[in-house]
Amino acid sequence: MQALAPQGGFLSSLKQGFAQDVEREVVRGHFDVSLPSGTQRYYCLLDPKTGKSEANAVSGQLVSRRDGMTGLKGAAVTFYRCTDAEQKGMLVTTGYHVSSSVGGGSSRAATVQGPPQVHAPTVPAPAAGLTQAEVLTVYTRFIAGQNAHDRAAVSDVLLNSNDFVWTQHNGNSVWGYQEAMDAFEKSWEGIWRLDPQLNELRIAEVSPGVAVLITPLLFTGGAPAESPSAVPVRWGGVFVKTESGWRISSIFITPLESGHARPGS
Repeated sequence: MQALAPQGGFLSSLKQGFAQDVEREVVRGHFDVSLPSGTQRYYCLLDPKTGKSEANAVSGQLVSRRDGMTGLKGAAVTFYRCTDAEQKGMLVTTGYHVSSSVGGGSSRAATVQGPPQVHAPTVPAPAAGLTQAEVLTVYTRFIAGQNAHDRAAVSDVLLNSNDFVWTQHNGNSVWGYQEAMDAFEKSWEGIWRLDPQLNELRIAEVSPGVAVLITPLLFTGGAPAESPSAVPVRWGGVFVKTESGWRISSIFITPLESGHARPGS
């Protein structure tokens, strides 16, 4: 049985995560990977308007769309590449319907028959790079939730603990999971956006079940009645592995020197 290894780097995965339009893209197939925490299913997406397929697989929850195709909720990009799954014969497309309008036609989509019943071969993922891939997935979900001002999405990736701490760039600290979520939600009443500087992102596993992720990002924020300001900061997060998967246990935001390059510069 062939193994499917995580491929690619942080840059390509994160670029897809922040650029893809999950509301528009549809599922064209899935494959399963055996992880230490259990079997994980990943999905391959396609833009029905352009016919372009996303390179990296994503995790998430299947949803039925009004147009008869299958969408995805809570998508998070992984290091697993759809082309690798196809080449190894792991990609299952049975049960997923893509409108024949893809590529310029005008026919309607076929009727959805529900989630696929055919299961792809389950293969073990190598230990090397697995932690980084899982941590990156959680971080991508965190950034997407923050920019969407989605309390449920953000709360799902934070450690539910009174010891959770969010140290802000102005020096203030918010202790506690519930307190941090309330503070985030209050901040979302105004302008609030995080744009990571992808080419400097680093992930390290400092001990079994504990990892850190450090990256510069551009924080754009402002009160509802004020003009927003963009501030370069360094985002640091401590990730811990729980029975439910990786969670962010601490967030530390520090200012960057004024001469540091901003995202996209």
